[in-house]
Amino acid sequence: MGTAEWRQARQYQERQTDSEREANIFNGGTTLEATHIDSVPVVRLSAWPRGATKPPHSFAVSATEAGGNGVDAEPDWPDMDEDFGDDDVEEERRNLRPDFKPDFVAYSEGGLVWEPQKDKKMPLNLEWLQASDCRWRFFFDMEPDASCFAMGERLSGINLRSSVHTLFNTDASNHVETVDSMYISIPFMILWHHGRCHGIFLDSPARQKWDLDAELNGTGSIELLSRRGWQLYMLGPCSLPELVSAYTKLTGRSKLPPLWSLGHQQSRWSYPDENTVIRIASEFRSRRIPCDTMVLDIDYMEEYRVFTHSKERFPDFKQLISELDNNNFKVITIVDPGVKKDAKYQVFKDGKKHDLFCTTSDGKIYIDEVWPGPSAFPDFMKEETRTWWAAQHGFFTENGVAGIWNDMNEPAFFKCETPLDPLTKELPPDSDQLFMQKTPEGTVGHFEVRNLYGLQMCRATHEGLMALRPRERPFVLTRSAYAGIQRYAAVWLGDNTSWWHHLAHSIPMLINMGLSGVPFGGVDIGGFWKNCSAELLVRWYAVGIFYPFFRNHCSREGTPHEPWVFTTEIENQCRSLIEWRYRLLPYIQQLFFDHTRTGAPLMRPLIWHYPDDKFAAEVDDEFLFGEDILVAPIVQRGRTTRSVYLPAGKWHSLDGKTVLEGGKLHMVKWGLGEVPAFVRDGAILPLADVMQTTRELAEASITFHCYGESGRGYFYEDDGTSFDYLEGGFDQWRLTVDNGTFRAQPISLGYDGPARTYQLIYKGNSQPVQLTP
Repeated sequence: MGTAEWRQARQYQERQTDSEREANIFNGGTTLEATHIDSVPVVRLSAWPRGATKPPHSFAVSATEAGGNGVDAEPDWPDMDEDFGDDDVEEERRNLRPDFKPDFVAYSEGGLVWEPQKDKKMPLNLEWLQASDCRWRFFFDMEPDASCFAMGERLSGINLRSSVHTLFNTDASNHVETVDSMYISIPFMILWHHGRCHGIFLDSPARQKWDLDAELNGTGSIELLSRRGWQLYMLGPCSLPELVSAYTKLTGRSKLPPLWSLGHQQSRWSYPDENTVIRIASEFRSRRIPCDTMVLDIDYMEEYRVFTHSKERFPDFKQLISELDNNNFKVITIVDPGVKKDAKYQVFKDGKKHDLFCTTSDGKIYIDEVWPGPSAFPDFMKEETRTWWAAQHGFFTENGVAGIWNDMNEPAFFKCETPLDPLTKELPPDSDQLFMQKTPEGTVGHFEVRNLYGLQMCRATHEGLMALRPRERPFVLTRSAYAGIQRYAAVWLGDNTSWWHHLAHSIPMLINMGLSGVPFGGVDIGGFWKNCSAELLVRWYAVGIFYPFFRNHCSREGTPHEPWVFTTEIENQCRSLIEWRYRLLPYIQQLFFDHTRTGAPLMRPLIWHYPDDKFAAEVDDEFLFGEDILVAPIVQRGRTTRSVYLPAGKWHSLDGKTVLEGGKLHMVKWGLGEVPAFVRDGAILPLADVMQTTRELAEASITFHCYGESGRGYFYEDDGTSFDYLEGGFDQWRLTVDNGTFRAQPISLGYDGPARTYQLIYKGNSQPVQLTP
């Protein structure tokens, strides 16, 4: 039998036996606790094998991190059952059985009032067992018509049900339907049923496999490969906004990003020299296409050595960045984790001297091939490694680099693209893992904590930028991530392709990232691999202006697709769309501010605001951008019309000239270059004048466009750079229009910005207005 046939037979055998419950060999310790996060009931179940540290340290829960964002302290977790150590295991064996159903604890609104309810089991009838020394199984019920959301980066429609999802960070450069493991693993699943939600968060960075009713038998299951134990949180029942708010209060929320990072970013693998970078930047300004950032991929480095620049191709690195800054461009540089193995290379010498690299089980530095050739990899689980790596970023801040792009940080290796057999049912022994890492509990095999590698690298980068420029909001972008990444970095979803279905997939993928707690995300506009057509580029920009992270990027192996590379007509269409991104910046700022308060994503499924609309629950080629804008783009070649579902109420075209009734389908025509969006009746959108760079926003005129007979809205502004907003250094106004009368009520007045003018558009007429306390 050949390899392919053997694998097929093995898969078939697993499918026949997977639903059977193995014998439970658990013989360790456990805790069961309950609390409320705001109004959401939360249960935390922790388990660890005999002899293991209890419970494993969490790098996902923000309260465990210094400077954690989103909660001031970890929630109070009263025990629902006793905490049993190893010495008590045999005596208290009955209480530790994973199938033991403790009383579910309810709280009164007034505080911690225990109300045992003996007729209730664990939420979703959760049960668990330990099948081997490293394999854990979890089982839970799913209503027949319930939907599954979140779980980080999934190449899927918005509903993840009826399929299996493997969470094991992998350099998956070929994004096709059969791809399972991708770059980002967030083990948080939302079960949505008729407007009510439960959440399951299995906090373990080891490999997980979630079966979300693949056999269509109404059950879900999780397989976890870990010898360290785990913590499992069950949240709800509650509404979808309440659930995401509670989850992000647990794992942290993003702080406000620097304003410049919300503008248009231009990148390519790679602009080969500084003259090319200057030429591309000059094209944007001479053609008056708005742009804020030039991104430098790996070719700016000397032989791909991190924390260097090429003396030949980028000889005046600091001067280049200064020249770009004078032309209102920020610079982002890519940084990979691989450190070239070279005894004369200072970064390698320091890392080796201080034992900061990952090592094999026999104590040797782990070496693998990446861009610099044979390379070592920092062990970011170690605090001293993170501190060392953070300090290296002085190279960038001294040269004026504004932001850092962490790539290849799954970590990726050229000689080991699939580090763990996807069909494996057991965790290899330490001697057979790639390398070892040092955790707070001790040394463990890499596969136990692999999903944390990118997060910990971003943490080090973020902390380095904060230490080097404490008054400036840092910008870090990452390809690999785990739960809680939103505290440190924005994400993009890796090496997509210039295919129409990749444009279509970007919508549900980014919606699920937002529901996973990560608000600042995007995909490469135009696609990374292959060649982008003119039509695809325009349609992609029409969606991309609503991506929180807004970047044009492509591979050197394909043709470039900067906005002007096709015809003048295509250039004009791209320019018009990009201008709309800049006009929407005041609205986008408000959405990011809302996230810091509530955890709400910017890109939202229709059911976020219309939970009782059964039709809306099935839509994943549209999305809400905040509460007020509904985006329904064309994502198929050659199409000029599409069917659009509008929820209940009236919906306006952006120019306010067309009004459609909601609660039904409409056939809508979108020409190339048109913004495929509607505005909710009763909304007031703050729109800025067209600008070339975010630096112009502080003095730009603002137009408050009222959609309907009356309206409500907000206007937010701050300096876009510092953390003063955390101490009240921002202005926020509540805007109302009633029968044509405009009012602005101050919520906060802590920002002393430049003077600007304001206009109101009401029923197609424009008039000047003022914001006065």
